Amino acid sequence: MATQDITSSLTRPQLAGLLLGIWLLYVIQLGVRRLYFSPISHIPGPRLAAMTQYYEFYYDIILGGQYTFRIIEMHRDYGPVVRISPWEVHVGDHDFFPELYTGSGRPRDNALATVDHEHHKLRRSALNPFFSTQTVRKLQPIIEERVDALLSRLLDQSQRSKEPLDVMYPFSAFTNVEDETFGKEVTDNLLMGTHLGPMIKHMNWALTLVNALPESFSGRFVPGWGGFLKMKNDIKDQIAEIKKTENTEKWQLDINHPTIFHEMLTSKLLPPREKTVSRLAQDGQILVQGGTLTTSWTLSLAVFHLLNRPSTLRRLRDELFTAIPDRDAVVPLAELENLPYLRGVVKESLRLGFGTSSRLARICPEETLVYYDKARGSTLRIPPGTAVGMSTYKTQTDPSIYFDPFGFHPERWVEEGERLERYLTVFCGGTRVCLGMALAQAELYLMLAKLFRRWGGGGIVDGSGEGDLRRGDVGVLKIFKTTVRDCEMAADYFIPIPYKGSKGIRIVFDTLDSAAA
Repeated sequence: MATQDITSSLTRPQLAGLLLGIWLLYVIQLGVRRLYFSPISHIPGPRLAAMTQYYEFYYDIILGGQYTFRIIEMHRDYGPVVRISPWEVHVGDHDFFPELYTGSGRPRDNALATVDHEHHKLRRSALNPFFSTQTVRKLQPIIEERVDALLSRLLDQSQRSKEPLDVMYPFSAFTNVEDETFGKEVTDNLLMGTHLGPMIKHMNWALTLVNALPESFSGRFVPGWGGFLKMKNDIKDQIAEIKKTENTEKWQLDINHPTIFHEMLTSKLLPPREKTVSRLAQDGQILVQGGTLTTSWTLSLAVFHLLNRPSTLRRLRDELFTAIPDRDAVVPLAELENLPYLRGVVKESLRLGFGTSSRLARICPEETLVYYDKARGSTLRIPPGTAVGMSTYKTQTDPSIYFDPFGFHPERWVEEGERLERYLTVFCGGTRVCLGMALAQAELYLMLAKLFRRWGGGGIVDGSGEGDLRRGDVGVLKIFKTTVRDCEMAADYFIPIPYKGSKGIRIVFDTLDSAAA
């Protein structure tokens, strides 16, 4: 009653001033608490970053995907372990990777995930067999069929038109090769989704609001949401159709060539609540979103760099022509993986593609992480419950690991592969290592081997003609108005994004007449 009397006696400006004062007091005490009384207050870093998440917001939302670069600057200023937000720490020492991303005996929760370690382990146990190296090798005929279909489509396209292609679109289109634009709309929607990621991270309430809206409204008026909804509903429809065939003759026929959804529906490891259409559709979306853009970007980089450095292309093709005398021969994946220079090309392309470029923070629910700074002779303890991340981008561009870290040098993996292998962290690690790692690498090996066994290199359109053309080639690939800058990460939106205004990695597929072939 007394409070009501006081507030009723205040004028509007006085009431506004009172509320502002209360808010300022709250902000000040929050800042003091985070700076001096937080469990991670001893971790060095910018004070503003320790006080508020809007420091990160400024770099990622206002400046557009720049916080990863700012974190690298922090390490130069503050050392190998820095506090980058009120509740998150970043480690810049690549040798700490096995300590953070470790095995099942030392549980780690994903800072961005909604399920804990044990729940994730349950779901993952049903998926792991489908994505194992052994299973992927058994799937080689299916993968090879899609690769051949895509290469046939590219050959047909090149015979009809010499227009340059942004090769990320065809490389994203293993299941859309018949589409006139190689499923461009689907890829663009996935790219739009990555740009929405930072916004959702900082304003999660916005996602809740959008999900509460009728799909007919949000799909039309929320940028990029229509494509996301279409993908989600297509996956749900596919799962619903599969579920309808259970205990039917069609189910028995399908089970001989099962999809991942058949595997999950028949899994004895998953309880019924994990087999609903909505639950399975979530996994389907994650698999599509996680595997499409990263693999297609890596393939695009490989093609550009090989054409841009003809000596690497010649060395690769020397190896391919020796190992595969018949360009149409089926070569087991295991044999392709043992070709030293092809393996170097794949690994170097993965390194420069970064996989998921954003830091993937982990939370140790019970364990105190201990970091020993050799240079300073000091120890830092990171308490349980703290989000701790490491940046793939920082590791893959570290000159102390890789000479000329932004250059394309497949030979480094031939000469120093054993030493470098532990630093190739593009698939992350530990119990939450990328599920589709074996599948992604299979696609890379098969596509690059088949593409460059059949197609030569023709240099740059209206520029250098240096390349590699051999008898039997169906055509040559030429770089069109694309430079190394188009291949470099200028912004981090969970995946690497090139500079604003980039037209993509554009390649001309130029067929040869029968006499030249």
